[in-house]
Amino acid sequence: MAKEKRKHIGLWIAGVCFLLIGVVFFVLSYTVAAEIPALLEYSRSRLSPQITFTAYDRLPETNRGDDLVVCGELDPLTVEGVGEIKPVLVNENYFRVYNIHVGGSAITEEHIAGKTPAVVISDKTALAMSVDANVVGQTVSLWGKDYTVVGIYQKPSGFLRGISSDVYDRVYLPYTAYDGYEEQMVDTVSAPKGSFSEKAVRLLGMTGSDTDFYLENDLAVKRGMIAVLPNWFISFIALILLFIVLKYLSGMTRRAYRKLRKDEQTDYRRTVLWQNKFYLLARILLAVVLIAVPIALIILFPPRIVLPADYVPYDNVFEIGHYLGTFTDHIQQTNANLSVGNGYYLHLFSHTMLLLCSCFAVLIVLSLTLTVGISCLVKKHKKYDRGSNA
Repeated sequence: MAKEKRKHIGLWIAGVCFLLIGVVFFVLSYTVAAEIPALLEYSRSRLSPQITFTAYDRLPETNRGDDLVVCGELDPLTVEGVGEIKPVLVNENYFRVYNIHVGGSAITEEHIAGKTPAVVISDKTALAMSVDANVVGQTVSLWGKDYTVVGIYQKPSGFLRGISSDVYDRVYLPYTAYDGYEEQMVDTVSAPKGSFSEKAVRLLGMTGSDTDFYLENDLAVKRGMIAVLPNWFISFIALILLFIVLKYLSGMTRRAYRKLRKDEQTDYRRTVLWQNKFYLLARILLAVVLIAVPIALIILFPPRIVLPADYVPYDNVFEIGHYLGTFTDHIQQTNANLSVGNGYYLHLFSHTMLLLCSCFAVLIVLSLTLTVGISCLVKKHKKYDRGSNA
């Protein structure tokens, strides 16, 4: 009896752990997937600088598109009363395309055209400048020149977002407001997937062999890889439910068949079926409902394979070496820090995927444990009922 109680306690603990890890898994998946923008991002390689802001200025207005983003990061500065900051030159599309909320005003087209010395700072920098962080309209000195604070953005917070950001506190200013911007390298070029602006990237010189100069970071694919993980888990649970349902229905069918066979000993078959019509109808409806639930889950949350284009082999999809080689190249590229600029989304993706895959593995083990444990308890209960009836 004590052994049975310990087994029940173990199942309860497994069930509670399953719920807690499941909640973390789903919340993390949906929040991070919603945060990562569906962009095609190119980061400049340290090995081969290629595009300057002059190249961007020479791009005709009609060919830029409304969603093309360019930004270049400058060397860190130490600002008195604030600390070390990293200035970033951006165009007017940066905050809108990356969906970064700004209190006050973001960098606008008017700032770019007028070479306005405006700056958007983080809430951390604002707090360092003033106790109440109400610093819009105040000035901050950069390179001996005063820049007016026009907006404040919120830095990423939370554990994963914290470790995905680097140590720098960034301030953003119109690229034209920086003296000598013409020769400054563009560190990141971004555009929404499938947009007209994505085609403008090629006009900047990033075609064919030039892809080595800028390293591609497909945020849309990374977002899809995280967003589809809950679908895989729900489909896995649906398959377990379908297995349990079919096992239950097979037992229910055998019991119904035995009942009919027992009644047939004293009556005709048609009469027996008519007398048990509600019993049979209820069992059929129950079977349909039980089978429909897991099938509906799989239809509503279909599992999909989302992979970057370079992961897909040209000839043989079962070529394991290709997947492993591409994965190794990506890891080496990330570890070697071959690109310059802010790698926040790349790090957020890698850290989140590591945690989500760990949660996914634990949830599968716990779900299988619960399934086996409950099945064993049901079998023992049936044996006990048969013994009591005997």
